[in-house]
Amino acid sequence: MRVKLIATAVFLLTASGVRAEPPRLLSAEPAPAWTDTGTTPAPATVSIPTETRPFPMVGPQFWASGDYVLAWYTPIRTPPLIQAVPAALANQSTSNGAVTLFPENNRINFGAFNGIRASVGANFEKFGVEVGGFVLERQGESSSFFNNGNPVALGQGYISAGSGLPTTLFASLPGQYSGGVSAAAQSRLWGLDGNIRRAWYTFLFDTTDVLVGFKYLDLHESLTVYSPSVFPSGGVISSSDSVRTSNRFYGGYVGINSRLGNERGFGLDLTSKSGLGGVAQRAELVGSNSFIPAGGAADIEPAGLYARGLNAGTFTRSKVAYTQDFDLKLTYNFNPWFQVSFGYSLMYMSSAIRPGGAIDAVVNDSNVRFVAQPTPSTLARPAFAWRTDGLTVNALTFGARLQY
Repeated sequence: MRVKLIATAVFLLTASGVRAEPPRLLSAEPAPAWTDTGTTPAPATVSIPTETRPFPMVGPQFWASGDYVLAWYTPIRTPPLIQAVPAALANQSTSNGAVTLFPENNRINFGAFNGIRASVGANFEKFGVEVGGFVLERQGESSSFFNNGNPVALGQGYISAGSGLPTTLFASLPGQYSGGVSAAAQSRLWGLDGNIRRAWYTFLFDTTDVLVGFKYLDLHESLTVYSPSVFPSGGVISSSDSVRTSNRFYGGYVGINSRLGNERGFGLDLTSKSGLGGVAQRAELVGSNSFIPAGGAADIEPAGLYARGLNAGTFTRSKVAYTQDFDLKLTYNFNPWFQVSFGYSLMYMSSAIRPGGAIDAVVNDSNVRFVAQPTPSTLARPAFAWRTDGLTVNALTFGARLQY
């Protein structure tokens, strides 16, 4: 039986070999693969695959955009700069019944800022670059109240270091003197940034670029308070305080920019950036008061109500700060070269010194010569301290973009 199986296997293998190779005549000479004609045959062409980049830069090669910006940002917190006390209570106490007239809720809200934002960029074979910036208009907020003390007495608010109670320094009192308080604040914000971009995964979008860049922000603000009192004799007592602050942020950031819809029709443009750097902060406080008798020379002292002693002068420091930017646009492409957009923008900076934060609301009025009824105290107040807040800017944007 075993012999039959072996014989059968040999037969099958032999038959397979016969089918796989056609028979050849032993007497026939093999045909040459090519005939020598005296020329060297051309070498065979070998195809060598070229390197393929996994994330090529796609989208427009060049673009320029401009936006109108309507922005709102964090109000300035301050002491009660202008207060009113009913005339019937003003001669009894300096703290009863006071109502803050300015700023409302002790916060200076500038309202909406108009501004512009622009950028230009280009994509090359392996990377892209973009630079841009924005500027918001200088915005001001002010208020002024003057009277003879009726029906309300006017003044400035502070906390007496001796009693620890809210107190009003009157600029007008019924039957004694006339006067008032004027306060004004200003603010301006602008910035620049630039980045290098590299294509990345395009999940849910037509293009997504990774951004690595540098950012600069500049916030300048000021606050002034002036309070004169005029006596029946013609003499004048006045005080003034001026506070100026600046915040300059320098730092790097990383982020992404994703776009949907590069051709005709609607699309989306999403940008998010997270930054870390240093913010150079500066606060300058200057105060003065003067006594001007009727027909006499002015007696001027370099100290106001809020800016005096340890709280007067120039203070600077550098602090690490974090920034976050988010920008979302609904876009419409009329053609591959022209686009319009409407969007929402958010910008946040973790630390900013504001004029109201530079003011110490606690005052040792026993050292203030223009306070009629001071409270004894040995506290060295007001004193300067770095009281910072986060700055949040919300904005609506309306823009156009040229690209090819």
